[in-house]
Order: sequence, then structure tokens, then C-alpha cells
Amino acid sequence: MEQHPTAQRRNRCTDVPAGGPTTQTKGMDGGRSVNKLVRTDSSTEYVGMIERDHAPNAGTGLLGANFSRRNRQEPTDDRAGTGRWIAIDESGYHGDQLHDGDRYMILGSVAIDDADAATIVETLRDEAGIQKSATEVKFQKMFTGTTAGQRRRLLGELLAPGGPLHDRASVYVIDKHYFVAAKLIDLLLEERFHAVGHDIVSNGLGRRLALDLATEGPRAMGRDGFDRLLATAVGFFSKRNRTGSHVTVDELFTVIQESHAYARRRKAPQAKKAAQVLEMLRKTRPEAEAFARERPTEATPTGEYGLLDDSMDPLVTALPTVILNASIRHGGKLQVLADDQRLLTDDKLDALERGATAVGIVHGLIRQNHLQDLVRGRSVDHPSIQLADLVAGAGRTVARWHDGQHDPAGEDLHPFVAPLVDPDGLLMDEKPEDFLRVDTIRTKRR
Repeated sequence: MEQHPTAQRRNRCTDVPAGGPTTQTKGMDGGRSVNKLVRTDSSTEYVGMIERDHAPNAGTGLLGANFSRRNRQEPTDDRAGTGRWIAIDESGYHGDQLHDGDRYMILGSVAIDDADAATIVETLRDEAGIQKSATEVKFQKMFTGTTAGQRRRLLGELLAPGGPLHDRASVYVIDKHYFVAAKLIDLLLEERFHAVGHDIVSNGLGRRLALDLATEGPRAMGRDGFDRLLATAVGFFSKRNRTGSHVTVDELFTVIQESHAYARRRKAPQAKKAAQVLEMLRKTRPEAEAFARERPTEATPTGEYGLLDDSMDPLVTALPTVILNASIRHGGKLQVLADDQRLLTDDKLDALERGATAVGIVHGLIRQNHLQDLVRGRSVDHPSIQLADLVAGAGRTVARWHDGQHDPAGEDLHPFVAPLVDPDGLLMDEKPEDFLRVDTIRTKRR
């Protein structure tokens, strides 16, 4: 089925750094909804992400038909000759609910199979004094707090130059504040420019506007006002607002108008940049009404409106980029093993695989040397996922420390994590090496 013209234009790349490998490709068929109908003896109802049956699935602890495919129980092994394995885990991912949680989302990846990972995990267990009764090594449980300094030192040695994970590990960071600001540009303002024949993606203007709003918005609107704008935007564009029952078009534009009026009164030159973006957003009510009208009121795992339903999910942007960069970095055809979690249904993994493959084709990588398969597994069965959990957890704690939060784990690990930060992450204008410091200026401003 041919995609609806508006759906084709959704999910453009204003939130991807210019010049990176995903600058023009983020919206490539990667945004399918994953909600399902649940049929019972007496009725049919929507229950969001998960079909509420209790059928077990081999290779995962997740129950029900939504998790019946794409499971891998047997160990991964690069020697099988079917493609190099990449293990991926996330930290701070809550689907399209991007407000009132941690500011950063992390995807940690490690180019390693279970055979090699098992040796590293067992050595780490022995040296860190992790009890055998613990079925798996987890960052949050075992490497945080003031008493885990020795364990963090051992983890740092694994990640440091010369360590067994240094040339294999990567940390992809998404600043959710920037992501939401970019989506306001992407889903409203870019649509308005596109309608009159102007492409603000290719010329970099869209990214510049998103940066102005994200970096100067707190100064222009005050921290509370900026948070209110982000929360309202998330509420309007998220899946739970399909019927407009949470945030209406009127409510969204009331907040945009009030934010603009407040920003205009601020005297700082930096606030003027955000006020100019808000002035343009004030004129996009028709685009917001079109989004609300075209968006389905029911789940759309496939079909012409899929991109509208997943428009605020950062994983749709992040995972294809991580896979592409891993292919460029390590070469060869990849097989990707993700930690099983309830937001990653079979439909979601289908969509992410299609998006990752499309990104590779656009950049001259064909399927044979880019991505073979995307599957999920339980970390208790796969030591490679346990290492990805450590990388993701370390990335998140360093991001929190970088944002000015007191975190002894972040303070200890930031010298080791900063060199692993993917330069194509959604980090505003920051460079990976910026994670070597606490951003006190930002902390005061926000």
C-alpha cells in the first residue's frame, strides 16, 4: 500500500546531527506501531503494548503472542560464520514517554558473542566478588553506590584502551530535551515549510531551529516554562493521545502561545533565538490539526499511518543508527541480539529491522553486508547482553553526572565512557569528549 503523503514526511531528521550517517534517513519505514487487539471469550479490547495472554515463549520470559517470534535461546557464536554478533541493551528507555524521567536515554552495544562474553563475565565475577547465587551481572544492582568503587574500577579497566571491551563497546546517547524540541520542528514546522516547497532538513535549518529551541528555551521561558512545553508536546504526540483525550490541539497551542509571550519579554539575546522559533511554531496549528486528524484512533502495527503512531519513539531513530555504525566500524554482516523487554514486541522489532536495512541501503550498504537478523534474548541466557547492560548502565550514570547530578558511579566512570560515546548520538552541539566534565553552565540554566 502506498504511504499517505503526510505519513511519508513524518519523522524527518531535524533531530539527527548534520553530517552523520543518519542525516537524511531517519524516517525510512522505521516507525510502525506495535499495539495489538486482545481477543477474549466475551469481548475485544485494546491494552496498549502487550497482548494479555499467558502463552510462554521459548528464549524469552515475555508471555503472549506479541513475543512469539524473534527469540533466541541458544548462545551466540561468531565462529558459526553467519555474521558477527552485536549485543544491545538500553537504559532510560520508556517508549514515547519522554518527560518526567531521566533526561538521557542510552543504548549500549558490544560487538561480542556469548562464547567470548562468558569468559569476561566470569573473570569479572571472580575479581569483583559477585556471588555465584546472582544469576546475572547487572550494572544497577552491583556497580552503583558509594561502596562499589572497586567494581567500577574493574569495569573501567574492561572499557579502557587495551581492555577487552574498548574496541568493541559503544555508547549512544539521546538527550530527551533535544529530541522533543526537534520533534516539534519535525512534525509541525517542517511540514509547513515542506508544503511551500522548502526543504529545511537538507539545508540544516531544521536542526538549527531545534538547537535554538532546546538550548535557549530554558533561558527564554524559565525552566518550569520549558518543562511545561516539553511535557505538553510529549502528551500531544505520544501514542496514548490517539483520541486527543490527554492533550488537545487547543491545549498544545495555548502552551505554545504562552511560551512565546513569555520569551518575547526576556531581554537576553539568547532568549530571542527561542522566541523566534516559538513565533514560527505559533503558525503551525493547521499542521497540528492535520496530525491529530490523520493519526489513527486504534493501533496500527503496519499500514500507511505507522510513522504517525511511532513518531515520538527515540528507539526508531537510535537503533538503526547504532546498527549502521557498528557495521561500518566492525565490517561484515551483523546479527543483533537485544535484551528482551516489554516495549520490544515482534512488530516493533520488524519495524526496526526494516528501518535499519533501509538506512544501510541509502548509504550504499546492501543487506548482505549490513544486517542479517534482529532478535531478542534473556540476559540470564546471554552473557553478551550482560556486558551490554554494563555499558548502557555506565553510559547512563555518566550522563546523569554530566548533567550535574551527584553520582559517584558517574564520577568514577566518566573517563572510560566518554571515548565510547557515539558522535552521531542526539547530543545537541556537544562532542563526546564533553562527557569528561560536569556541565555546570547547563545545570545553572536548567
